[in-house]
Amino acid sequence: MRKKTVRSGIRFISAGVVCLMAATFFHAELARLLFLGMAGESTLTFLGFFLSGMFGGCGVLVAAAGLLLSGADQPRVRLAPSLALLFTLVVLFFVFAYTSITTPSPPMLHPGESINI
Repeated sequence: MRKKTVRSGIRFISAGVVCLMAATFFHAELARLLFLGMAGESTLTFLGFFLSGMFGGCGVLVAAAGLLLSGADQPRVRLAPSLALLFTLVVLFFVFAYTSITTPSPPMLHPGESINI
């Protein structure tokens, strides 16, 4: 097993999870930060999902290649920090998913509406 290749694959998978979280939970904030409209927000969401799939798929392939290749005469590499990062990101994704389901959202105002106090 080539641990350096496996670590690179795990990092690619982690990047995919980060892209997925950004596209799923923070698309409105990112669109506002980049001065995009509603069409740009949907494009940003699609791009986030696409990049997360690409990073995740590439990470799985790289990690599988690292597991299959011989690791003779390879320097020692620690996999624990990369695995801990991946596990933390997955737990954080599920925390965000649970929070988005259980937290009530305020009603959105249509353009031109005002609040009566």
